[in-house]
Amino acid sequence: MKKRYNEVTYNAWFRNTHPASFDENTKQMTISVETAVSKGYWEKNLSSDLIQEAYGYADLEISPIFYVENQQPEPEITNYKSQPVQQQSSNNTRSSSTDLQHTRLASDLRLNNKYTFDTFVQGEGNKLAAGAAMAIADNPGDFYNPLFIFGGVGLGKTHLMQAIAHQMLREDPNCRVVYIQSETFVNDLINSIKNNTQEAFRRKYRNADLFLVDDIQFFANKQGIQEEFFHTFETLYSNQKQIVMTSDRLPNEIKSLSERLSNRFAWGLQVEITPPDFETRIAILKKKADAEKIKINDATISYIAKQVDTNIRNLEGALVRVQAHATIKRQDINPQLAQEALQNLNLVQQFSSVTIPKIQEVVANYYQISTSDLKGKKRVKTIVLPRQIAMYLSRNMTDKSLPKIGQEFGGKDHTTVMHAQERIAELIKIDSDIKNQINDITQKLTHN
Repeated sequence: MKKRYNEVTYNAWFRNTHPASFDENTKQMTISVETAVSKGYWEKNLSSDLIQEAYGYADLEISPIFYVENQQPEPEITNYKSQPVQQQSSNNTRSSSTDLQHTRLASDLRLNNKYTFDTFVQGEGNKLAAGAAMAIADNPGDFYNPLFIFGGVGLGKTHLMQAIAHQMLREDPNCRVVYIQSETFVNDLINSIKNNTQEAFRRKYRNADLFLVDDIQFFANKQGIQEEFFHTFETLYSNQKQIVMTSDRLPNEIKSLSERLSNRFAWGLQVEITPPDFETRIAILKKKADAEKIKINDATISYIAKQVDTNIRNLEGALVRVQAHATIKRQDINPQLAQEALQNLNLVQQFSSVTIPKIQEVVANYYQISTSDLKGKKRVKTIVLPRQIAMYLSRNMTDKSLPKIGQEFGGKDHTTVMHAQERIAELIKIDSDIKNQINDITQKLTHN
């Protein structure tokens, strides 16, 4: 299985799965799995593979029974029908035309190309959510529907959601995927009423095969929006279309969310993502360093991982900060340099007083423009670049969501903020002047 599947899939389904007992007479094999999600996935998707492999490898007929570790096995024997073995889509041989089609579709949906299952780092705090997301990508509509992922900012909720979309589009380019921030649903509905295009609005959302909604808490206190979303949800669910939502809290904790919506969100699986533990933080930093081609030793990675224990965004932001400091100093990265770059302070404590208005003020002063220009619509280079830098810093130095940042910049769409973040991140890699400017601004923000 380790050879057949990618690392993320192997860790989710096989790494902590063990045979518990085997009865020679009944051919009953009991198998211990780590979570209820794993149990369901094995029963639905992997049991037939196991039966075939056991027969093909050892001429052994088995009847598998799965149970969650530390719980008693279920007494009844489930009969599983053999089906053709299917490998993960990541191992399938795909034509270049299919890859190009996927790239185009992902671009149209504004999906981040880095947000795939292959780049997701699993740990104790997110493995249940990751397992559920992969199960959905393999069997949309009938496994965990809806899937509701909740947790703090910067923990990987959006990453998992987009990874589902990437995998489904690779396997079926004709799959109709709708990926939105919740504010987009609100704006689209308002515009449809204004322009008398409600039917087109409903076709767009209710004909989806995969419906992904980020930051569902944005629906709080919006009764009219909730009514429309309820009917969209009902249509998709009754048609066995997959629904995935993220939020910073459980449905019953979202202020003024209607009871019928809260109840329906609980029909499938509600799973939490919690801050990464130390080992996971180290793995995240190593993967980020490899992706960005940052030369950094284990001792420095360990130091950074000890300084930041809140979320992935702050963790990766710390690594970027250390890299920028090394570039300015023209020194190799080491624990002493990292300590200097992070100033012996927990990064979250260091950034705790940083707000979006403060970032706007400091950036505007640095580039000698007005804050109204940063929030405005002017597209001249002398304003666009500072605006994108301010958005980039707002994303990395605060816990605000993409929609919230967009609102603070004159009501910009969340995709504008996403584009700004990606563009500045790329510029940092190739333009030392931009690196130095961002480091200067960061210093001003953390020392004011």
